[in-house]
Formats: sequence, C-alpha cells, structure tokens
Amino acid sequence: MSDQAASEKEAPTVEEMVAKQPVVYKVPKSALQPQLIKISGIGYGAESTYEGYTPGQRRLMAIRAAKLDAYRSLAEQLYGIKIDSNTSVATLTAQNDSFRARVNAIVRGARVVSITPMADHNYETILEVYIDKSFFHNAFVYSKKEEETTISAEDLCRTLTCHTIGE
Repeated sequence: MSDQAASEKEAPTVEEMVAKQPVVYKVPKSALQPQLIKISGIGYGAESTYEGYTPGQRRLMAIRAAKLDAYRSLAEQLYGIKIDSNTSVATLTAQNDSFRARVNAIVRGARVVSITPMADHNYETILEVYIDKSFFHNAFVYSKKEEETTISAEDLCRTLTCHTIGE
C-alpha cells in the first residue's frame, strides 16, 4: 500500500500540470503598442420658438440637440455615412433628385469638452473621444488582416496594467 501511495504522489495531477504551463494568448501586435488618436465632433442646436415651453425648457432642449448633433458628427467620422440617393430623369433632364444620409453607430467613451451659447439662442457642443489607431484598420472591410503575436498572461497584464477582480 505504501508503494501505491508513493507512486500516486509522484504522478502530477492535471491541475498541477496546467498550473506549471504558462498561459499564452494570441493578440494583435497593435494591442501591445496602442496609438491613441483624438476624434472631435462639433454639434449645433437652436432653441425652439414654440411658446408653450418655458425659457429653461427651450435652452435645455437646444443644448440636448447640440449634444446629439455632436455625437452624430463623431459617429460619422468613426463609422462613415450611408447615403441613399435617387434621381429621376425624363427627356434627358433631371426631374427629381433626392438623397438621405444615415448613421447607425454606438459611440462610447466620448466626453463633453464644451457647451457654448452662441448668438440667436443657439448652442455649440464639442465632444471628443480617444480611440486606438487600429480601430480604423479593423472596422472596415477593405483593410488587411493585422499581424498577431503570442504573449504570456503575465506579460500581457504587465503591458496593459491588468487588475485582479474578486480577491
């Protein structure tokens, strides 16, 4: 029985074998050397002339409109604009020409830089967001696949300043 106990102690468990092997991740090379760029969006909003609103309500709605316009401006720069266009031609003359621009995006991490009152009860809002330069390479179809490298979990955490949760 003692020989069997000795042989069991000599054979490492699966957990021990896994613990001895370093954890390695495949990550894009740009993740190890992020290059942040600042994107700014400017938006404008005008106070409503509707008499049913108080002056405070009109001012707050104009500020809100300016902020949403600035977010739209950021989204256009980050993700592009979808243009729908239609032109009708009769007897070689343009009869009707219409177009519509759309943006469908999520913008996270933007901060309000300023909200400035302007002439004629208008407001200007400036937002900015910092993104990694690789965002543009990964977000669009026409870009090439980025090179990957392998890195251990410990080195990755040292590079990216990881924080342990739950300890």
